[in-house]
Amino acid sequence: MLKDSDTPAAATNNGSPIPPAQTTTSDMAGEAEHSMIVKIAVQDLVDSPWQPRRRYDETAIQALGETLKARGQDEPIRVRKLASGKYQLIAGHRRTRAARLIGWAELDANVMALDDREAHQATLLSNETNEGLSDFERALSYRELMSEGFAETQKDVARLTGCSQGRVSQCLGMLKLPPVVLDLLEKYPALLSYRHAKVAQEMLDKYPDALSKITTTLDTLIDKPDLEPNELKVLISKALESKRPRKAAVEPRTIGDKNGRSAFKVRVHAQQIVINIEEGVDVEMAGKRTLAALRQFAESLELPAEKKA
Repeated sequence: MLKDSDTPAAATNNGSPIPPAQTTTSDMAGEAEHSMIVKIAVQDLVDSPWQPRRRYDETAIQALGETLKARGQDEPIRVRKLASGKYQLIAGHRRTRAARLIGWAELDANVMALDDREAHQATLLSNETNEGLSDFERALSYRELMSEGFAETQKDVARLTGCSQGRVSQCLGMLKLPPVVLDLLEKYPALLSYRHAKVAQEMLDKYPDALSKITTTLDTLIDKPDLEPNELKVLISKALESKRPRKAAVEPRTIGDKNGRSAFKVRVHAQQIVINIEEGVDVEMAGKRTLAALRQFAESLELPAEKKA
C-alpha cells in the first residue's frame, strides 16, 4: 500500500483536542481500522509538534506526488480533530505535502481520539517505518521516548520500537558529538549515519584540538552522500595532514679540511648524530678518530644509574 511512512504526530499546544476516548498506543492500529474514513480539506491539516523529521526531501515529495496522481491514495492518513476545527496529523505528513504540491483539495483520513500523551507516544513509536528517517532523527526520537517517560531504558526503547538494542545504542551515541556537530546535524539530519558519527568521534578523541577542521570536513559530506565511513576517516586524516606544519629539515653542519674543503657533513637531530664522509677521506681512520673522541667524552660523563626492573 502507498504510505508516506511519516511518524504519527501528536497534538498541538495551541489548540485543545476534542475529548479523547480511552485509547492506548497499542489500540491505535485496531482503532484506525474501525474508524470511519472521511474526506478532509488539505488546508485544514496541520503538522504535529512531535513529528521527528527535521527536513523533508523535496525530490522525494515530488516523486510521492506523482505516485499519488498515478495510483491515487491507497491508505488514509491519520489525524485527530482539535477544538479549533483543524485536524492535526498523526500519520501522513509527507502525503499531505505531496497532495498540496499536486493541487489536491482533500485527502481520505481516519479521525482518531487521542490525547496529547497518546499522540506523542504514537508519533515516536512509528519512527522505524518512516521513509528516509535519519539515524540522527531516530536518536532524538529514542531520547525523547526516555525523557518523556515512555521508556526507562534503551532495552525498553528497543522493545517499543521493534528495533535492536544495539541499533538504539548506536543511534543514541550520536548525541555525544560536540554541540557544533549536533548543530550541523540539526540543519542536515542525514549528513551522518551512526557509523559515520562513530568515525567522527574517534577522530575527535584522537585530535581534540582539531574540532573546527573536522567539523568543516563533515560539512563537505553534503556533496558526498555515498561516502563510506572508512572513506570519511581518510578524508579527515588528509584534511588534518594538510594543516599540520611540516618540521623543517635539519641542515647539515660541514667540517672542512685544512684547505676549507668539505670533509664531513654532520646532522644532529634528537638522539641521533649522522656523519656523511666525503670522497677522499679515509673512512677507517675517520671511524677510529670518531670513536676515540666519543670515548674521551664518555669518560667525562656521569649518567644516572639505570632503574632495575
